[in-house]
Parts: sequence; structure tokens; C-alpha cells
Amino acid sequence: MKESDDEVIYVRFEHVAPGEIWAEIASLFVLSFAAPPYNESPDELRSIDQWGPEKLASPGGRLIAARHDGHLVGFALSQRLDQDSAWLRRLDTMLPAIDAVISPSRTVIVQELAVGENFRGRGIAKQCIRELLSNRIEQDSVLGVFGQAFDVRAMYRHWGFAEIGTSPIYGGTVTLHTLHHKIPWTA
Repeated sequence: MKESDDEVIYVRFEHVAPGEIWAEIASLFVLSFAAPPYNESPDELRSIDQWGPEKLASPGGRLIAARHDGHLVGFALSQRLDQDSAWLRRLDTMLPAIDAVISPSRTVIVQELAVGENFRGRGIAKQCIRELLSNRIEQDSVLGVFGQAFDVRAMYRHWGFAEIGTSPIYGGTVTLHTLHHKIPWTA
């Protein structure tokens, strides 16, 4: 399919994606999260090309790649909650009765979402989330946002996600806000 200059194409990968896409994802990931307000380590961010395919391969694994003019301009990555022990521990500390509230095998984690700086504000992030959460067997979705990312948290709240708690990460230097939304997501 030929892309026009204005058109963004969304490509869905279930459980596996071509190896060459991970280099593009790593590059966009570093550009997005090494910058303020996140200021994460570029070396650690680059490792998405190693752990990203593992998350994608697991149950609930889905990757949405947003492409414009042949280039990756955004992506979203998911995995089912019962496949991520760190997320399970985090939610256990927020919601002691999590099993009564959220079923880990019926919940998907929005592990990552990134859009290139020159493409922000065009609805690409929202469409990536829409594609990531569409036609799922899971009933709930969760995601985490750094405390210092006020605008991003506001965006998710505007989209109908509700905060369910916070937890310290990176040795307590960052507060992670966890948000939740039922599936289907129709924003």
C-alpha cells in the first residue's frame, strides 16, 4: 500500500514482529524517553530490542507500529498482566484485593507507547492505543505513567483512564502512577 505524505498507516503484530522493526522502535524509544520529563538512560532504553520481542511473544502480546512515509513515527506494545511479575507485585501493593478487582489473566498491560516529537498532537498515540486495545479477549487494561509526566497523565485521564494508585520505582526516585480502563476502550 502506498502511503501519502499525510497518511499514517497502523500495522498490527500479534506475538511476533520482523527483527528489523525493533531497531526503529529502539531509536524512537530512546528519543522519546531519554528526553524530559523522563530522562531515562539511553543505554537501558535501547534494550527494548531485546525485551520487547519477549513481551510481544507472550500471551496478550501485541505491537502496533504507526508508519508515515515509510518511517516509524509511533508504537504501542502490550502484554497480559499475568505474564509480568513486576506489574503483579506493583498492583498487589496498590490493591491488596486485586484478584477481586482485576483478573491478571483477563488484563492487558500497555507496556509502552511512544510517538515521535514531530508527530505528537495528531492523534497517533490515541489511535495506537485504540488499535492495541481493540478486539481483545481481556476485560481490563492498565498502564503506568511517571509522576513528572503531568501532561501524559492528563491525556490518559481525558481518554477515560482512571488512576488506581502510585508506587515508587527506580529506588524511590520516581513515582509511577497506575491507570486503569475497562475493555473495550471506545474513546
